[in-house]
Amino acid sequence: MITLILFLIVVIILAVEGISVWGNKRKLRVEFDLDTTLVEPGETATLYYSVHNPYRLPLLFVGFALHLRPDVTVSEDKEFCRLHVSTNETGSIVKHNFYLPAHSKFSGKVGFTLSKRGIHDIGKYFLETGDFLGLFPIMSNGNVYKKIVCTSEKYSAEDLPFPGGELGDISVRRFIMDDPTMLLGYREYTGREPMKQISWNQTAKTGRLMVRQNDYTTDRVVTILVNMYSSLRPQLENCLKLVRTVCEQLEEAKIPYELMSNGDLLSVPEGIGREHLFFILRRLGISRLVGFTGFGSLIDRCVRRRRSNSCYIIITPAAGQEEVSLIEHLGRYTDNRPIVMIPEETEAAV
Repeated sequence: MITLILFLIVVIILAVEGISVWGNKRKLRVEFDLDTTLVEPGETATLYYSVHNPYRLPLLFVGFALHLRPDVTVSEDKEFCRLHVSTNETGSIVKHNFYLPAHSKFSGKVGFTLSKRGIHDIGKYFLETGDFLGLFPIMSNGNVYKKIVCTSEKYSAEDLPFPGGELGDISVRRFIMDDPTMLLGYREYTGREPMKQISWNQTAKTGRLMVRQNDYTTDRVVTILVNMYSSLRPQLENCLKLVRTVCEQLEEAKIPYELMSNGDLLSVPEGIGREHLFFILRRLGISRLVGFTGFGSLIDRCVRRRRSNSCYIIITPAAGQEEVSLIEHLGRYTDNRPIVMIPEETEAAV
């Protein structure tokens, strides 16, 4: 009787082992997703991952390992890191071991940060499936196939290399004569408005002194010129920081702006809003600091447009005599003196 029971146990074990070996050869489906495609240095993004078993039989053991690149830093609590994360000279490894029933999936997520500007690959994954007795493990691997862009850092307000207040003043600079397209409407004269604001036509119609009400936040479009034709890579890197800082300040002030460059930042038409800023921040992240043409060609493009109502902010890694002459030339075709911003030399690097 005991011999029969032992024989049956052995048969059952061998049957389960045979089924598990057959099932172990099935290919599982691994999927990834990111909660964002654009971050700033130090900002946490989240990678979601799942392992699917689409078959009728369960998998008794699955080992999943996510190998993150060295420039990707795990941003999770201590308990998660203690249970699932290990680090070596090649990067961080996030591990999970689990049982996967039939027609089910295992899901997980990990938060991470990036410290360097650029386009980043997340890493690779490794998948191990085991049979019932652990005699025939099968390994597979693949790339995450998700990329994320880390945009440039930004300057703090006190470190901006131009006198404070100039950006704020752009929104209230006016022509000597008011632009009629800026008219919002009319209101009654209070005694504080200048006499030139009085609308005599409206006064005659209503019998009361009426003044024009203008929108002074739309009388200027800011054009950000970025000179990228330079071999000074640390200064170019800081130029990108300046571009981001200026754009975000213009967004806060609700001033429309456009971007023009002579390098791989290319040009972005006039606009304002979150999508407009997102597009520029992404350009900052993917830039390789490549200049295509000289600074003179960039200035010539602006001069040919003859936009006298543009307020120019020029961001350049250096300003020698040639650059100064070109900036003065541009100033003759605009109502406002161009604002020039030159970053300090630092040890910045991509």
